[in-house]
Amino acid sequence: MGAPVVDDRTGRITGVKAKLGEDKREVTFHAPLVVAADGNSTRLSLAMGLHRREDRPMGVAVRTYFTSPRHDDDYLESWLELWDRRGAQDRLLPGYGWIFGMGDGTSNVGLGVLNTSDSFKELDWREVLKAWCASMPEDWGYTPDNMTGPIRGAALPMAFNRQPHYTRGLLLVGDAGGLVNPFNGEGIAYAMESGQLAADVIVQAHARSTPAQREIALQRYPRVLKDTYGGYYTLGRAFVKLIGNPKVMQIAAQRGLTHPMLMKFTLKLLANLTDPTGGDAMDRIINGLSKVAPKA
Repeated sequence: MGAPVVDDRTGRITGVKAKLGEDKREVTFHAPLVVAADGNSTRLSLAMGLHRREDRPMGVAVRTYFTSPRHDDDYLESWLELWDRRGAQDRLLPGYGWIFGMGDGTSNVGLGVLNTSDSFKELDWREVLKAWCASMPEDWGYTPDNMTGPIRGAALPMAFNRQPHYTRGLLLVGDAGGLVNPFNGEGIAYAMESGQLAADVIVQAHARSTPAQREIALQRYPRVLKDTYGGYYTLGRAFVKLIGNPKVMQIAAQRGLTHPMLMKFTLKLLANLTDPTGGDAMDRIINGLSKVAPKA
């Protein structure tokens, strides 16, 4: 996707320019509304003057694939201990590694780390991934010889790090709006859900009879997102700031990993797996905290 087409008189986006085909033929598409679903880079949002909020967390994820006998594992495996072993004292990083079988002879192996760590800008995350894989049992096959492709990385824009989610005819969904879960780096589910929420708002707006009424309906979209995710993301921002302290992270790993009840609570919180209709005491605590937390 290329540059936005903007009405000089109103400042509203009225379409986009794009290049199609092998010959990169430039075409222009016009629409009454435009949805930015162009990922973390979101050139469309940037061209409309919507820049990343520096007060929101960012993460980085790197992953690769290995041929492995674990390719048909039934479960995702998470490692909550990733270490920065430079210097005189090892530091536990705020993040986690994952392993999950693809069912095609390969395993997806990767890690995600938050920018709340002092190590964030200093480390080569590809080398951290290689060092972590080297610590695994050899018969799993996560060795350079079994790697089927290069290590690739991506930024994880978290907790509404680009706002407003609606302005001048442009709605942001998914990574373009920074909807990645700050607790665990998940983005796919939130991209799909925000797309549905945006579609619902757009349908309601098109049902209105005048431009002013349609605009009022569209301006509800940021509030809908904040009502849905805002409190939970605020808890996530506090969480990632806390675990950015290596001492806090180390205590949490040492004490929490050995306590089944605490780990069950942590899993529900980090994976956003609570029952919104009631559930057990853990669900009610997490849902209650999400409701009272500021929806920023």
